[in-house]
Amino acid sequence: MTETDTEGLGGHRIIVFLYVVVVSIAGFMGAVLGSIGLRDLEAVSFLGLVTFQPTPLGLAAFGMMAIGTILGILLLLVVGVSRRYVDEDAR
Repeated sequence: MTETDTEGLGGHRIIVFLYVVVVSIAGFMGAVLGSIGLRDLEAVSFLGLVTFQPTPLGLAAFGMMAIGTILGILLLLVVGVSRRYVDEDAR
């Protein structure tokens, strides 16, 4: 493969890697908060569709779904806009 063949591939890999890292950190932090066992925690609902109990697994899943959804929507918007507006210097 030449340099021009892999030029656009590196950026996508980095973004996907960072997405996975951020979502994993959100899950880890949710698990930490759930394992601390704060007394006043109540069940949390994600978009009114799924309710998660304040357990380590429940809060980890909630954190991963919430951050994953929000960040995923933002990344899809960026990709959509970047494909719509082509860089004139690249032509």
